[in-house]
Amino acid sequence: MHAVDNLRGPSLKSLTMCLIGGLLVKIAISTVCLAPPSWQFWEGPRASVAATTAAPEAAPTLPRLLALVEQERRALLAREAAATAKEEQLGLIQKEVEERLKELRTLQDQLLASVEEDKRLQGEHHRHLIATLQAMSPDRAGKLLEKMDEEEAVRLLRRLPGKEAGGILSLLSPDKAARLSQRLLK
Repeated sequence: MHAVDNLRGPSLKSLTMCLIGGLLVKIAISTVCLAPPSWQFWEGPRASVAATTAAPEAAPTLPRLLALVEQERRALLAREAAATAKEEQLGLIQKEVEERLKELRTLQDQLLASVEEDKRLQGEHHRHLIATLQAMSPDRAGKLLEKMDEEEAVRLLRRLPGKEAGGILSLLSPDKAARLSQRLLK
């Protein structure tokens, strides 16, 4: 029968004892937590030396807080004014840079037009000089090319028909004719 008594579950007496024990623990914890500070044996963490020396400022008053907020507002307004001034200054610099860029582009266009005009005029001069060389006797044309800059002489010889260029080269000094012929090959 003892085995059957164990299977029935806890007795009323044991349940009552558990409930009373739980209530006593709850009352003890509540007493410790809710007791006045004079009853507590532990006062909590102690304040540091720095916190106790700064005690007058530790609890700022409403006027002090308002003064701090006003000070911060003024600082923000000053920073905002400085940022606005810098934005205006950057805007002026940007306009100046854009104007200078326009001027540079205009100058670049003028320079390119001038270079094109120089090329056109140089081409006309070369055509005129080539026509003049073709009209001259090979002897006189050779004397003219003998005194000319080698680069310019090569440019002119390239534009002359082969037979005329060969006739002029044959009348030049052998050294000059060799240098010009070498440059013609390049």
